[in-house]
Amino acid sequence: MKILVIGTPKRDFSIGFDTAILGLSRAGIDFDHYPNILARSYGHTGTYQLRFDTDRISYPEYHVIEGNIKKGLYDLIITTVCRVDYNAGKHGIFSKAVRRLKYSLKSNKYKLGGMLVLDWLRKGIDLPPIVVVDDLDDPFIHPPDFGLLANCAVYFKRELPFNRFLCFRLRLGFSNDELMSFANKLRPVWTSYDRESISAFTMMDDITLYEERDIDILFLGSTYASYGRQLILPILRRLGKRYRVISPESGRRPKEEFYKLLKRSRICVSPEGRGWDTPKHYELPLFGGLLFLPRPTIELAIDFKDGENCVFVDNHFRDFERLADYYLANPAISAEIARNGYQLARNRLGNDRLAEYVLQTTKEAIGK
Repeated sequence: MKILVIGTPKRDFSIGFDTAILGLSRAGIDFDHYPNILARSYGHTGTYQLRFDTDRISYPEYHVIEGNIKKGLYDLIITTVCRVDYNAGKHGIFSKAVRRLKYSLKSNKYKLGGMLVLDWLRKGIDLPPIVVVDDLDDPFIHPPDFGLLANCAVYFKRELPFNRFLCFRLRLGFSNDELMSFANKLRPVWTSYDRESISAFTMMDDITLYEERDIDILFLGSTYASYGRQLILPILRRLGKRYRVISPESGRRPKEEFYKLLKRSRICVSPEGRGWDTPKHYELPLFGGLLFLPRPTIELAIDFKDGENCVFVDNHFRDFERLADYYLANPAISAEIARNGYQLARNRLGNDRLAEYVLQTTKEAIGK
């Protein structure tokens, strides 16, 4: 299968799409990518150090890409939501006017992600099956992306609500039959992690036995714009009077130190961020601690099981203190759940498995 990925220049907040696409490479799959991330980046490698200089990714020029499409050389297009290149993301005083001008230009130089795919559709270019990976951290599909939804084979949605019709609240006027047709294209997707990127900061296999760890509870991460993360801070302060607790109130930590602390921690907490899905859900159990995370409020494509490979807590953390007391008082039970979580993370939650899931689900949808 010859795959074309239409992405965006490397951006930190695109880690969901970026990790999924890099997962194709990790799974041993060759593909073409536009634009050239190596030449058209925003000048940084990103918090998660995702590297796209692997020899499995080719970066043809635009005219080559369009020529290959017209010749029918691609079997699948994978893209993300509509995005436009706004001059490396730097917006000045006239940014609104400049963006409007660039968006109106016929040149494809400024059209990236799903915007470019929609442009080809409007031109009447015959395209192979299209797959969309929507990595936005809210439950809605935004109006510019309904053209992608209407024309794709599968639409992978991060933060996919149990009531899939909620995705369509920003665009009214569809019949129930149209809504069902759209909803049937939706599939859940998870952010995942990239093992090689984490390995740039720490050894992955020197896991400390649960019983030998000296930090009782760890939660480190941004608390900005997250109701749940604000709620847990006073609880951690209270628990800190009788346990060894590390929280964001002790200050930001470099990546290397963060991973060292993870390897010493019994309970590792991953609250919701702006949505339920967040990279630390999949990254934390890689280091052998007992994962505490909020009960899922979205559809999942992975096998988090309460009391088996993780511990679900109330989304407002009303039972957090009780559960922390219980699991810290029962290290044998905690160690077994932590081991299961570690195996789940290593074997199922990485971006190579995510890429395989996307491709297998797509083959089922298009009948190949």
